[in-house]
Amino acid sequence: MAKLTNRGVNKRFLMSEMDQSVKRMLELINEEGDSFAKRVEIYIQKRPQLVAQVQEFYRMFKSLSERYEKAMSELRRAEASRPPDARSHRSSYSITEGCSEPPSTITSPERPVTRRLSECQTIFDVLGNRESYEASTLDSGSDSDDSVYNHYSSSSNNGNCQRRLRKRVAELEAELKRVRIEQEVNRSKSGIAKYKEELRVAREKIQSSEVEIDQLKSKLEKYESMGLDEYYLSSEQSNRIYALEEKLGGAEEEVIKLRQDLDLSGSDGADNEDTNMEDETEQLKLERDEFAMKLNELEEEMSLKDDQIDEMNARFNKLQLKYEKSSKSIEELRDKGRELEKVVERQREVIEEGAEENRQAIKQLSFSLEHYRNAYQMLRQNMLEHKKPVMAS
Repeated sequence: MAKLTNRGVNKRFLMSEMDQSVKRMLELINEEGDSFAKRVEIYIQKRPQLVAQVQEFYRMFKSLSERYEKAMSELRRAEASRPPDARSHRSSYSITEGCSEPPSTITSPERPVTRRLSECQTIFDVLGNRESYEASTLDSGSDSDDSVYNHYSSSSNNGNCQRRLRKRVAELEAELKRVRIEQEVNRSKSGIAKYKEELRVAREKIQSSEVEIDQLKSKLEKYESMGLDEYYLSSEQSNRIYALEEKLGGAEEEVIKLRQDLDLSGSDGADNEDTNMEDETEQLKLERDEFAMKLNELEEEMSLKDDQIDEMNARFNKLQLKYEKSSKSIEELRDKGRELEKVVERQREVIEEGAEENRQAIKQLSFSLEHYRNAYQMLRQNMLEHKKPVMAS
């Protein structure tokens, strides 16, 4: 009697643990973020917890399956020892797997329950945690001899469960593929942002180069106009100097002529006129020297301006070459940006196409877990009802 009481406590403990595991799994699956990227991040963070819950659920399921086999063996031995009239009252029961599947009758324990266990191994192979699965299987084997309790009627539903497991494995693989695509899209978006930043910097450099080129053009035009004006000014001054030289030559000839006349006439007033002519000649020479100095200064300034213009032309050519290179780089960046935008658009279309399938897969998994939970509750109720006449006998 104490042994039966201990087994009943173990059964209730395992059932409570399975209820809690199912609830935690549903909470992890139904948790959603504000965006698809947030949901992917939550999936990556919660995936180890979900795997741990599945492993724990499988451990309890295996333990209860082994207890189910032992319970059925004891029931057979108990019924074999009962009178024939009592055997006719043996009850058969079934569980309903869902709205879309017909009920399945519990079969004899000779059908191996290990088939369900092998199907569960497929899940752990997909999740990449087979070692954890085997460790949990070994740990659960030592606890299965302590109590006898009947769990799921798995032997009669192996075919349907196998199909559902295969479908779920395919859904998980598709979901993993979508997650990888989303990560690739995120990396592409970061690359596009980087290229856009480079394009923005290049545009700013081009704008500054264009402003500098405009300034240089205006300065060049200004210097060219200044040089032209100075050329005209120097030409005018040269003409004036030439005229003054001619005038000076004429004055000198006139002075010579006057001197000859004075020598011939011997007049006293000729000395005064000669002095005046010499003063005028000296003044004209001073004016000529002054204009010659100004002409030299203008020529030096023109030479300096020519050097500045040559330097500005060289700088202008250099900036123009740099502008052409920048324009070529900008065009290449634009082409690359357009290609990346096309790639991102294609990946976004693929993600949008798979988003609805992903949501449906999550809902289907939630429905499946809820269905298994309901089936477990029904099986538990049926086993409790079936246990009463066995214990009474």
